[in-house]
Amino acid sequence: MSKQFLVLVTFCLVFTSYVFAQQKTSGVIYYTQVIDTRAMRQGAEGQQQRAARPNGFTMPDKITNKMEIIYNANGAKLQRSEAEEDISQAGNAEGSMRMTRFGGNSDREVFFHQGGKKVTESFEMNDEPFLLEKQLGSNSADAVKSDETRKIAGFDCKKAVIKDKNGSETTVWYTSDLGFSASPVPALWTEGVVLGVENQRMNFFATEIEYIRIKDSELALPKKAKLLTEEEYAAKQAEFRKRMQEQFRNRGGNSNQVIIREGGN
Repeated sequence: MSKQFLVLVTFCLVFTSYVFAQQKTSGVIYYTQVIDTRAMRQGAEGQQQRAARPNGFTMPDKITNKMEIIYNANGAKLQRSEAEEDISQAGNAEGSMRMTRFGGNSDREVFFHQGGKKVTESFEMNDEPFLLEKQLGSNSADAVKSDETRKIAGFDCKKAVIKDKNGSETTVWYTSDLGFSASPVPALWTEGVVLGVENQRMNFFATEIEYIRIKDSELALPKKAKLLTEEEYAAKQAEFRKRMQEQFRNRGGNSNQVIIREGGN
């Protein structure tokens, strides 16, 4: 390979990265989520968690997760960027535990479709891949916008207070400067890119945006996954819930228990 060709390739790569950085049309938004488990235990969801918790286990006060939204001009995807925090040593002498949600593991991905208000969740149940379509902002009952702003990851974000269908309030901070709509909690907002989410149980903030090339193939839906209807998904959730409850009863306080928390993106 000639020296001139290597110089040309290097120039093209640098130029492409420069264009992405200037136009901000492709990149990765990194988020940190901090869950306050004490607040969770005070609600109905916490009651369910206590019932599932074996003897000898002490829930940590906070659990931290790392998430990211990758995007380009044609779409975006929410995904986990680091494994969920290991809580196996949090006072549990019986054995390891892990967090999960009804409906499968906690590593589901959410695909945002440019120009529309639908999102597609990708997840597994019993090692089978499935897809589920939802509306962006599907759990928002009311939203009150504010003139208050806050700078997050270099962007001036506007504030909105969302009331969900259960009456709980969540504050979101969003920007319209990135040219598309996406959120780390897709059920609660439909406008712009949400860079901050906070309520009594958690805060979920962008820490950095890296402008790099994201290929369309990285945003493509899994080809072998089956698309479920809402009814089919609800039935599978009920089946999963029943199976987990049977496992709890059979295992008692033994190792490898699972803490179940309902809720989706």
